[in-house]
Amino acid sequence: MSTVTTLVVCAAAGLAGALVMDVPMALLSEGFTPAWVAASKLQRKPVDEVSALAAQLVHHATGLVGGLGLGVAVVALEPRLGTWAAVVLPATVFTVFIMNFFGFVVLPTAGFDDDRRETTLLQWLFSAVVYGVTLTAVALFGLGA
Repeated sequence: MSTVTTLVVCAAAGLAGALVMDVPMALLSEGFTPAWVAASKLQRKPVDEVSALAAQLVHHATGLVGGLGLGVAVVALEPRLGTWAAVVLPATVFTVFIMNFFGFVVLPTAGFDDDRRETTLLQWLFSAVVYGVTLTAVALFGLGA
């Protein structure tokens, strides 16, 4: 598969992951809070001043960019590791990274009390796993693995 095709497939997988991730986020009490917090940090505004559109754009664009990053890793690793490992390893690393980066770097700056921060973190961890599993499955399918 060409480099461009791999990048497009993985970017689409990242967007698909963000869209599927919307399901648990919509069902959980703090579900979309991470999107609002991320948008607030990018816009340098308090969380309650961020628009729903901005939060959704940040959330879905981040999913797409994450997929594109996976594509770069797949292009670099596939000749050495094969498709399965070239997708699963970096997708796992990326998922663990976003879980920790948001949970321990971004979220603590949101100004939430301890209970809300803990609830948001736990729900974020679940939603991030949904993203990672979807990203991996769609990328593997799209790459014909």
